[in-house]
Amino acid sequence: MMRRRCLLVLAAALVGGSIVAPVASAARPRTLASYCSPSGDLCFGVIDRSGAVYLELSLAARYFDRYRLCVRPPGPGASGAVRCGSFPVGRRGSGWGSSVKYARQFLLVGAGLYRVTWQLGAKPLGPTLRFRLPVRSQ
Repeated sequence: MMRRRCLLVLAAALVGGSIVAPVASAARPRTLASYCSPSGDLCFGVIDRSGAVYLELSLAARYFDRYRLCVRPPGPGASGAVRCGSFPVGRRGSGWGSSVKYARQFLLVGAGLYRVTWQLGAKPLGPTLRFRLPVRSQ
């Protein structure tokens, strides 16, 4: 039951954040990785929208105003260094959340496995999610 609620919250966030386009030409968003809390009040995920990667957060209520996203790209040395940013939580449909376009906020260092963590202060909100770039089409 809680998992279903979590999926509904994440689906509502995806639909609420999507731009409406003609059905014939619109590619459906694809979840590359996701997590929902046991209560279903907090969900986050990595979403592919026509090749553009978005890091999304959805909340049942406004539990906090801002959160941190930390990304570790592939590669040794400075290219694989963790980079973090702070992002606001805003109204999204009937809930709260945020959507961050990866390429606009973080470096694309090339092909490989990327790791992303959603945090409140220094504490993670859940597990680190992993996704691979470039995104493979299905």
